[in-house]
Amino acid sequence: MGHSRTTARLIAVAVTALVGLTVAQPPMAVGAAVSRTHAPAPARPEWNGHPARPTAAQRRWAEQQKAQVLHTAASSKAAAADLPPGGFGNGIFQVYVNPADGEGAGEFTVLTGPQHPAGPGRNVLFGDGTPGTSYLIVRDISPSGAVTDYVQGQLLTHPSEVSLDGESSAQKLTGSTMTTTWYPGGFGITQTVAVTGDTVANSRVTVSTAIQDTRAEPDHYQIQYLWDTEVGTDDGPVTQPRTAGVPYGPFDPTIGMEQTTASFAGDTVTVDAHANPHPPTFAVAASGADNPQAVPDTTKYVCWPDAIYPPIGEYATDSTRDISGANSDCLNSVGHADSALEYLWSLNPATGPSSVTASLRTSPPTPYTTTLKAGRLSLGTATATLTDTTTGKPVSGRLLTFSGGGTTCTVTTDANGAATCGSLLGGLLGYDVTFAGDAIWAPSTAHGGVLLAAGPRILKDRCRHRSRLHWANPGVARRA
Repeated sequence: MGHSRTTARLIAVAVTALVGLTVAQPPMAVGAAVSRTHAPAPARPEWNGHPARPTAAQRRWAEQQKAQVLHTAASSKAAAADLPPGGFGNGIFQVYVNPADGEGAGEFTVLTGPQHPAGPGRNVLFGDGTPGTSYLIVRDISPSGAVTDYVQGQLLTHPSEVSLDGESSAQKLTGSTMTTTWYPGGFGITQTVAVTGDTVANSRVTVSTAIQDTRAEPDHYQIQYLWDTEVGTDDGPVTQPRTAGVPYGPFDPTIGMEQTTASFAGDTVTVDAHANPHPPTFAVAASGADNPQAVPDTTKYVCWPDAIYPPIGEYATDSTRDISGANSDCLNSVGHADSALEYLWSLNPATGPSSVTASLRTSPPTPYTTTLKAGRLSLGTATATLTDTTTGKPVSGRLLTFSGGGTTCTVTTDANGAATCGSLLGGLLGYDVTFAGDAIWAPSTAHGGVLLAAGPRILKDRCRHRSRLHWANPGVARRA
């Protein structure tokens, strides 16, 4: 979320506030190599030295960054029903990367594609298809101990920070892979953002950063990713730490408090849980250990508006602080909770790996199977129940569609997985009920018959009456 918010777009935020102007610059996927150099832009508010609490001015600045990203996204998406123009992907994920000839070069964001089970155009990272709040910092530590921090974007907080926008760069799109390279002097930084896979289960977005330092005595480096997580419309998603490869568990606990985990090689699943009207329908697994030789020093679940200010690696989490709930004090520009993931790696190219890789993918890779049971239709009313097939537990907050006799109604399942429709005209053929499925639960259907409340008893009584007449007077019984 926005360490690199240096751009003319961001300067335009302040201009907009003063004189009512707006500037929209939709992101594009760049296919040709570009080289350029930029002068540094005005600095953002200075960090106040507190490890987790920015000043009021800093918070206002952070809110402006997100507001401008959303403004730009709305402008670029206006002509598209599902996805904004530009970007690249595989139908499951669509990635948007800032071009090398603009500010914030290489910054990226991710949406779901048209073949994703959650539907097209849903956020995986914040921005509605406009990059600007997820970014990279590379710390260069020379043999003498001198430190320089290279940041995507131009709004800088500390004297040690230098914008990568002020360095020569090149960018190339090949298929579904975008490579951006910077040459700060003495070494190179290459960021590769790629979309791979051809199914929901094997598709992922991988983000790699490699250091090219061929000097006799290479420098040491730290690399930090700050990813502004937004799942669907939830900018403050909760998390669920998992062993690598273990998918999201919809019945398992989630975490909404800040966390720091050292040397974590597993997955951190982010789940939409608070900003949607129903229980989670979409989850994304993030991993910082796709290069097993470069497991992150730390994986942090942080408050984005606060985490953009401290120097690389110095944000201090508070395990008692809620950053995802309705009562959170970690808020975005529209007053909703605003969480993020932060990865930090340390590299010594002389003795170990010189690159790191993190990834995003859908979790679970295949939606869990559901069972739908339809009750009998009685006087136009029917109840159906949706459960998880494996555990038998109810699946709440899902829309069921009832149809029969030319009528339909849609009802949300309650805490018991049950939904009741009271306006069906099923007739003697009964009714059908359908769950369309989503990214967590697979679709299912069922058919319900008609409850003959009085009919069977009448027929049974008539049979008993005919039987008594037959024994007393067979002829009368035959005429009955």
